[in-house]
Amino acid sequence: MAKKKKEISQQKTWIPSKKRLVAILIVLTLIVTLCSVVFFLFLQPSEVTFSLNAAIIDQLGESDPSFSNSTFVKSVTNILESRNFTVTYYNETLDVNFFKGLAEYNYGIIVLRVHCALREDNSTVDLFTSEKYASDKYQWEQDHGLIVVGNYLYRPEEYYFAITSLFINNLAGRFPKSIIIAMGCWSLKLECEQMAKAFLDKGAIAYVGWTDIIYPQDTDQETATLLEMFLVKNETLADAVAITKQHTYPAYGKTSKMEFYPPSVSVGDLKISDLIAEAKNSKTLMTFNNSERFPFLIANVNFKSKDF
Repeated sequence: MAKKKKEISQQKTWIPSKKRLVAILIVLTLIVTLCSVVFFLFLQPSEVTFSLNAAIIDQLGESDPSFSNSTFVKSVTNILESRNFTVTYYNETLDVNFFKGLAEYNYGIIVLRVHCALREDNSTVDLFTSEKYASDKYQWEQDHGLIVVGNYLYRPEEYYFAITSLFINNLAGRFPKSIIIAMGCWSLKLECEQMAKAFLDKGAIAYVGWTDIIYPQDTDQETATLLEMFLVKNETLADAVAITKQHTYPAYGKTSKMEFYPPSVSVGDLKISDLIAEAKNSKTLMTFNNSERFPFLIANVNFKSKDF
């Protein structure tokens, strides 16, 4: 019987020609290039721009009904809305947890009608919350210097939690080229600018505050003047601050004036018209690049205002 020869299947290795190699390389290059264009045009994080959302945080009014000033709140709200800001007013439950979310809501202007505390050693300034001190709360934050305990000079027997510059440094989120207006005493005391620096480190572009003690009615009046000049009259930040009055209190031997930080020409030359134009241009580009072509990339966020 003749033996059958085993059929050996021969596997041929496919070797593309030079022309095919060139064609494959061209196709791969085009794919990589297209992916890069899609990423840079539509998916990459956009540069941080100014926001037309504003917040008024009225801890002063919550801490003591005698410090409430609905006229000030309405006036400032009207000024902000006249330049198309969406305004959120906070006057309830201004506790530590509230301030933990301060950098997550995309505010372009934040008006902090908040008590400030100067440390006993004159080393720095902290911002009061309206939450009374309790020894069993926020122990980690206290141990790491994010929260301290303070009391009002006019109410020395009551103690409250106050947030430090380290607290601001550790917030989740950013302040999108925000302007922070701190209305409390010593909020921008010379050589105690840690709080101002902390806000800038988190993205704010300018910080406005007082060099010494300031009475509630005086800070209300001057802050309204500042915002009128800066927002309505479109004065530079430096000129708007310069228009405000300094206040002297003979009983304390103190004079306080409003200043801005950092004290640079570029910050002093800020105009609200330029910031608003940037915000509108950014919104237009986002709508064109993302919403029309990739509508699934856009999410709407609604901000709710509390009544006052």
